[in-house]
Amino acid sequence: MMELDELRRQWQQPAPADAPAPLDAAALTRLLARQSDGIIDKLRRSARWELWANIGILVGALALAGLAQVLWLRVAGGVLAAIGAVCIVYLYRKLHLLRRMADPAGDLRAHLLRLDGGLRALIRFYYRFTLAMLPVGGLLNVLMVVSTSKREIALTSGFGMVLIVGLVVVLPALLYLPVASVTKRYLQRLYGQHLDRLEASLRELAEPEPAAH
Repeated sequence: MMELDELRRQWQQPAPADAPAPLDAAALTRLLARQSDGIIDKLRRSARWELWANIGILVGALALAGLAQVLWLRVAGGVLAAIGAVCIVYLYRKLHLLRRMADPAGDLRAHLLRLDGGLRALIRFYYRFTLAMLPVGGLLNVLMVVSTSKREIALTSGFGMVLIVGLVVVLPALLYLPVASVTKRYLQRLYGQHLDRLEASLRELAEPEPAAH
């Protein structure tokens, strides 16, 4: 980013009579291509790390669902496996976009802007999906309490209704802000900071060229 800023400043400053010709938009575009390659590599590493982590979660969850003797653990394993499968599809889609980023066709800036928008949309999906899992976790907690309680709990009873509201509504509401904050920081660290740099470079390239003298 600093390299592009310095190049832009040099480009916009009046050149001495004996100075070489100022850098043009094509030179800035070539620099952007080199910088975007480094940013894309970092995004790929983050996505691959997440992909392998979710494959591990999927395998472990399937083992839990198949081997656990307790009902709520088997259900929890099945839910975790479903979440892992969704995340794996999401990450494959993200890696596909990153591969397309590295192979531009035509206008480099327009190409990167389109794919940047696609990655941002995927990150928003991941964020919302994570928060949507809070009430799902509450339902698993209800199942755990009901299946492990020493006395039978009727979910239609007063206690059962309080249990459902507390674990499915109240607890997720209390966890919403902390989970949202942690998820935002996590996504910013893995992806957001690199996309911010790429977008700053794209904005820099879009600035109007200095008028010829």
